[in-house]
Amino acid sequence: LWLLKYFVRKLRLRLYLVFLILLIFIFLVRPTPSVLRAAVMTAVVLIARVLGDKSFGIPSLGCAISLLVLVDPFQAIDPGFALSVLATAGILLLPPFLNSKLERYIKIPWILDSIVIPVSATIFCFPVIILLSNQFSLATIPANILVAPVIAPITVLGFIAAILAPIAGSFSHFIILIITPFSSWIVLICKQMNKFSVITFNQSGIFSAVFLLLAILFLTKKRIVAISIFILLILQLLVGPLAWPGSAWQIANCDVGQGDGMVVNLGNGSGLVIDTGPDLIKMDRCLHQLKIKNIPLLVLTHFHADHVGGVASVIKDRNIGEVWISNNFQPEQAYESVNNLLSGIKVKTVKAGDNYVFPANDLKIKVLWPKAIAQDFQSLPGDGSEINNSSIALLIKTRQLSLFTAGDIEPPVQELISNSGDLVPVDVLKVSHHGSNYQYLPMLDLLKPKVALISVGARNKYGHPSPDLIAQLKRRQISVWRTDQSGGLALASPNKIRVTGKEWWQIRWG
Repeated sequence: LWLLKYFVRKLRLRLYLVFLILLIFIFLVRPTPSVLRAAVMTAVVLIARVLGDKSFGIPSLGCAISLLVLVDPFQAIDPGFALSVLATAGILLLPPFLNSKLERYIKIPWILDSIVIPVSATIFCFPVIILLSNQFSLATIPANILVAPVIAPITVLGFIAAILAPIAGSFSHFIILIITPFSSWIVLICKQMNKFSVITFNQSGIFSAVFLLLAILFLTKKRIVAISIFILLILQLLVGPLAWPGSAWQIANCDVGQGDGMVVNLGNGSGLVIDTGPDLIKMDRCLHQLKIKNIPLLVLTHFHADHVGGVASVIKDRNIGEVWISNNFQPEQAYESVNNLLSGIKVKTVKAGDNYVFPANDLKIKVLWPKAIAQDFQSLPGDGSEINNSSIALLIKTRQLSLFTAGDIEPPVQELISNSGDLVPVDVLKVSHHGSNYQYLPMLDLLKPKVALISVGARNKYGHPSPDLIAQLKRRQISVWRTDQSGGLALASPNKIRVTGKEWWQIRWG
């Protein structure tokens, strides 16, 4: 709309052209629910902002909501729909107020818009983001402000390039080259902002209620009280993450969602890393929090995505000494992808009986599984048992703690290890396979752990961890800690556990 004003004087005609472009855009990228939603909300905002009538915007938004829900009733339970509606409402309602406060300091209109619009959308979306993810990044608003100026050029030029591609490929390619620096800017901002701390809450409903209270206080002109509460919350956001993992941590179980990622502290920014979680963000963020720059040994227990999905970000910008892998190179695609990433790094296929010693920290590791010759196991329904049962099982001893961790091994292998005579009592057990029901209980009696760690995603579709297993652990008076309930887990000793993540006050000792 802004570009068209240089070519078309009449506002009504410009609006018609924008709507035509929106229709072409929908056709170009296909009318998926998210695209339709974005197009309708964009149309509402454009009309309201151009006409300058606040009373028009909200009724239009209401009509758009009704239309979308009539066309697709399932939009009503789609989180993306809720966020789109709230973001649009924020852009319609908050800018006049924010402009009145900021325009005395910021005189350039496009800079003011670049700040006000993302801030307005974020403020309105904030409670739902907390309810959906239990997380909020301190970088959300700065990131949106920094990328806002390049969104329009990318969208407009990208649209033109897509239209011209079939008829003028060279010119289309030239336009894409122009867009590339803008896109690179967004990627750069995302990478840098990912280093910022996030806060996560188990009691997300409470936090949303606090946010609502702040809004009410602000609107009723009790702004000093509202600002005071807001400052306290910001201090909590800034200071809370600094308290984890604590200076004396020995073992950290990172909160990577439905996956595995563990770190053993070797001191001076070094750590033994076991698995890398399912994605490129969570494990890397955890390693930043733990201040791990050097990884003398990276263990990939097996090649399921929830254990190796974060390899690329874990090895990036860190010194990697050696990587241990299992002798089952399946799934093939995952193995090949990881193998390519590890090019130039020493990789060792380990077997039972292998050892590793880190003298500086008196760390000793003994490999208990897999055997040198791969074995076949009867598959359990839906569990990928052949791959799971090839997981690397380790007995780890530091100066302060002992640990048994074994990826996703299931009862057949658990029984073989139990009968091998190699198991000894340990302080900490990393429960295999995210606490699934497939466990060989006599192994618990041999290990006699004081603490059981379960790395698991909240409300996962697998039903992990098994309530029966939890009951068995508690019956043996084993202290159970779960990442879906407590977030990241850091152990200084079996009775000194610091958690960060899904707690209202961020830190809790057990």
